Amino acid sequence: MSVLFTDVMTVYNHHRDPDTEEESWARSVVRGVQWSHNKSEISTSGSVQTENRVEKITIDFQRKYGNRPYLPPQEYAKLPDADRGNYWTLDAKSGQDMLVLGESEREIGRDYRISKLAEDFQYAVTVAAVSDNRNRPRLKNIKVVGK
Repeated sequence: MSVLFTDVMTVYNHHRDPDTEEESWARSVVRGVQWSHNKSEISTSGSVQTENRVEKITIDFQRKYGNRPYLPPQEYAKLPDADRGNYWTLDAKSGQDMLVLGESEREIGRDYRISKLAEDFQYAVTVAAVSDNRNRPRLKNIKVVGK
């Protein structure tokens, strides 16, 4: 185990059934993570600068941590419902995938809504940006910005 990637996170992958419009979330616990708190991100629109606090997360793919296999969002979206629980992804385009620092046993459903995560966990964020660096010869990782 790397001394840098000692954090654990829980990923909640969003899915909306195209026929019924019913929403569901698949939960995956991911080990081998480095989670950095309250980083500043400055954005400029016109002549106005805005500072936002973000969480920066790096996931180590150099070592095996016993995680479920990762799939890119396009491949994950093609999975049948029954197979979604066997994989995980990080989809910034949908704006629906959530990350929680630590191991959460909460299942999202009728009795527990995704909005409760922010109340129950200090560090619960929506995936805002993903940088996939797994094609590098060394330090294979994925970097995530969460808001």
